[in-house]
Amino acid sequence: MIKIRSSKKLAVLTAVFLGLTVTACSTPGETADSTARGSAEAGEASGPGTGSDAGEELPASAEYTSADGTYKVTLLEGLEQTDMQLQSNSSMMGLDGGSERTGFSGISLGSPKGSVPGNPASMESLEEYADHVANLALEGSGVTVDWQDGETETPEWALRCLVREGVAKSGGTRGQAYAYYIETDDSYYSVILVGRNEDVEEARKVLVLEVMEGIQRSQGSQAFISGMTAVLNTLNGASVVETVRAMEEMGADESQMENIRSQAAQALSGSWGVEDAAGLMEQADWLINEGHNQNALEFLGEYGGTEVADRAALEAGLEGEEAETRNSVLAAYDAWTAYGEAAISAWDLSRVGSILGYGYAAGYCTYGEAMDKSLEAAQKAQASFASWDDFNQSYLYGYAYWSGESLEDPDSSAAERAGIVETLKNQANGPFSGDWNVELKKEWWGADL
Repeated sequence: MIKIRSSKKLAVLTAVFLGLTVTACSTPGETADSTARGSAEAGEASGPGTGSDAGEELPASAEYTSADGTYKVTLLEGLEQTDMQLQSNSSMMGLDGGSERTGFSGISLGSPKGSVPGNPASMESLEEYADHVANLALEGSGVTVDWQDGETETPEWALRCLVREGVAKSGGTRGQAYAYYIETDDSYYSVILVGRNEDVEEARKVLVLEVMEGIQRSQGSQAFISGMTAVLNTLNGASVVETVRAMEEMGADESQMENIRSQAAQALSGSWGVEDAAGLMEQADWLINEGHNQNALEFLGEYGGTEVADRAALEAGLEGEEAETRNSVLAAYDAWTAYGEAAISAWDLSRVGSILGYGYAAGYCTYGEAMDKSLEAAQKAQASFASWDDFNQSYLYGYAYWSGESLEDPDSSAAERAGIVETLKNQANGPFSGDWNVELKKEWWGADL
């Protein structure tokens, strides 16, 4: 029989982590609704189970709701659910057969198109999404599937549906694999099932995917911190700290964690010069208290930016300078005129949670220590800016200063980040939909953190 229950989900998380783009950004030149409901109304659903013959006796079923409450899946009764919140707006469920259906395993994922876990860029099609998710789900599990496209009807509220099926092979055993994908105006959803033929056949009879209405984004410190790191998480394809946390909670073995620690340590050493716990906290404190913001203000002063009458006068004085220098000076000036001494500090504060995520993955700090220091950064951000819009604009000015690129250049990585900010901002239940003035306090406790 096919046995991939825990290893499959851990393979997903390991693949997500090891596939993260290391955009640590240390020095220039380095590399009130549902989350995404499309046009679905409350109660509308899609899936093979919705079209079963009325007279057919169906297996017992149950509903399984994602951790963020944005979608739910109807499947066989009695499955063991494990939740994985890989990003603030991307929720994954693991659904295992347990002792009743040994070897049966399912994974369901829902996310906005611009925030697909493990993918640093937006998908171009539902087929591309299906290829990506299937590879993410099965990589490292020991299971291979030769997928074949099937047929299914697309409900009125969705743009497209796609089904794929095939023989699942693991060593000398065989089973069945079935995948169901749906695309709405701004989101993708998927369900992938693997197991014995009879279990998968029964699951297909009751499978229904429902996109929920009326879901409000969770409020609180953790949601706020996730919002601060949302742009980099989108570029990377996942939140480092939450991915590693999920791996630990699911019992990743020592060899898997050692691989993670090695990758994270290399990222910190190469991009930040951080080699240990003390260096990690020193770097985090620097970002909170000084960071590139202090450098930008000093740099602006060197070019007389704090003394000129207006931006036009500053631009005139920069004639003859290299493009990178002009872009950096003007970004610093725009940030300073908009936010004073806070200038580009959002660029620094946004990266505190990111480097601490890598520090947690490397074993340099606990989850609780990473979140405690991230809370300091969040409180500083809240005191320095009036809204998510202000924070994000300061972030973009900071990136433009750091990279020497212009936000007005459509081909630049600075413009790419501005596009990500706009996409996340427009998500109804996205990372910037929460209250900027929410009370920030510690929400995590326990010696095992």
